[in-house]
Amino acid sequence: MSETSALGSSDGPTTGDAQVDEALTRLAGLDDAPVRDHVVVFEAVHGALQDRLADAEG
Repeated sequence: MSETSALGSSDGPTTGDAQVDEALTRLAGLDDAPVRDHVVVFEAVHGALQDRLADAEG
């Protein structure tokens, strides 16, 4: 799978999992955000992905 198909079109990432897509979409807004704001977003996305993984593992 190519990076383009894994991340979807310019409309945002698509993985087939709505919660993962929502978390990854937050990363798309970082291009215009000050670097100091990136850490907060990275931590939020990391937490959301960890929660989703925990849910999937049962």
